[in-house]
Amino acid sequence: MAGINRSRIKIKRQLFKKQRAAFFCALILISAALPVYASAAESACAGQNSWLGSWLGQDTATGNWGGLRGRLVEKGITLSSSFTMDIAWNPAGGRRQGSTYAGFLELAAALDFEKLDSLKGWALTVSNYLASGNNLSNKIGNFFGVQEIYSPGDYYFGELDLSYTLPGDKLTLEAGRLFAGDVFATSPLWQYYVSAINGNLVSMSGNVFFPHFQVAAWGARATCEPNKQWQLAGGIYDANPAVRDPERHGVNFNLHFDKGYLAVGQATFKHHQGREEGLGGSATVGGYYESSKFSYLSDPARSRRGNYGFYFIMDQMLYRGDWPEFTGPAHLRSQAPYSESVKFPYHQQNTVAADRPKGLTAWWAGYLAPQETINAQTYQLAGGLVYQGLPPNRDRDVTAFCVIYGNFSDDLPGQDAETVLELNHRFQLGPWCYISPDIQYIFNPNGRHDIKNALVLGVETSFNF
Repeated sequence: MAGINRSRIKIKRQLFKKQRAAFFCALILISAALPVYASAAESACAGQNSWLGSWLGQDTATGNWGGLRGRLVEKGITLSSSFTMDIAWNPAGGRRQGSTYAGFLELAAALDFEKLDSLKGWALTVSNYLASGNNLSNKIGNFFGVQEIYSPGDYYFGELDLSYTLPGDKLTLEAGRLFAGDVFATSPLWQYYVSAINGNLVSMSGNVFFPHFQVAAWGARATCEPNKQWQLAGGIYDANPAVRDPERHGVNFNLHFDKGYLAVGQATFKHHQGREEGLGGSATVGGYYESSKFSYLSDPARSRRGNYGFYFIMDQMLYRGDWPEFTGPAHLRSQAPYSESVKFPYHQQNTVAADRPKGLTAWWAGYLAPQETINAQTYQLAGGLVYQGLPPNRDRDVTAFCVIYGNFSDDLPGQDAETVLELNHRFQLGPWCYISPDIQYIFNPNGRHDIKNALVLGVETSFNF
């Protein structure tokens, strides 16, 4: 009997090795074929009469619906849908090896009441999400998720954002079921990464309730842009952790400010953002306070009320080339005000290439949570390089590299710090789709020296319908 079991285990191991080999070969073939396919796609786009060129040149995969989509936008109704998929495999390291798929489907609608009913300044956005797949980080045992698109559970009701922009378009007020991660502790450059830096500073959400990605919470927010250089934002959110439960599907509408609230504020300064200006850059500083009760890491039976933290984000263009013509939506242009973008659905993962010049940009960020007794991550440091326009004649392609470092509290025995290196290249195949081969290396997963360093190979693809 024991011999039969050993034979079965041996067969399973051999099968798993074959599956890994097949996955690895497929990933290599996809990565090798992408430059060829991207060049062919670009050539096809140049040929106005080709079917492939016409399809890839559309704003979305499903086109304008015979003109219906455009007419709806003119009347103030915007409908959108996108799907993003991450496939990843760790051939070495971690607690165990494996490969996983993670997918995220978004369905959203936005109503501009100024166009619908002459209610100037009013708008409403609603979003729904469907998550699928598994999390490779559960196999590896690391802290910073290697598939940023992964979400536990399945269906989520997302945002229900009612906004009003005051005359002059300088101040926008929002209320409803809101995210914090679409405005706070984020950078547009982070959309090019597949690891945990993609959306926000992940250490923050590991310490406090921070509504982002698929989790929205009751809240209110004010965003002020007195001029093109400055943006000031502040928000308050119900910090009821029950809304994160996948079994609630985002429809737990109970309001429990008595259980705690999250207050966030930040200021951003931008310079040289125009087409005729020099090397652009920005600097953001922010902070938060959550009034909930937090258990001590060393003694979960004890707790204290209140937690706070600070963060900064900076980016600076180091080399600037040509600025490709932007053919995407007006609200996604580089100098579009927040008062315009709030009238359209918020995309968790934007497939449209950004309106920015070719060239090299450096960025860096930091996060500090001083209360070590209740915060699992006491600080996070991150930095990277983003180059748009490689290889030649691929104006919308983006090559991205980053380093992420997260330090664990001294009150967590056996945990030190986790470091992640990531390198990828986004092949922008059209206005509505891209493919990004990705490689990551994780040092000390979850800050533990008893987990081997892990190598992760993957690919991300996204489509806007």
